[in-house]
Amino acid sequence: MSWAASNHTTFVYGVRYDFVGRQRYNPRLSFEPFPPEMREPAEVIARKIEATFDVRRLPREVAATPVPLYVHNTEPPETTLFHALFTSQPDNIP
Repeated sequence: MSWAASNHTTFVYGVRYDFVGRQRYNPRLSFEPFPPEMREPAEVIARKIEATFDVRRLPREVAATPVPLYVHNTEPPETTLFHALFTSQPDNIP
């Protein structure tokens, strides 16, 4: 689990990997609603982040709102609020 924060909002996401020994492979990004095994840890992390940093969770639907901006290699109409606030590569979060 991890989080990204901007403008008093937070966005919790999860990344799952396959492991061979200690090496990570095949990252898979998850947003809410999380797979069953990620739900409880994500909720605990989100509550802790919200309490510690006085931020509120940004709903996935709001983050997916198209915005008329160019962010690195993403351009309208593909650019979303998530691109603009948090990262230029939401499908490639380490």
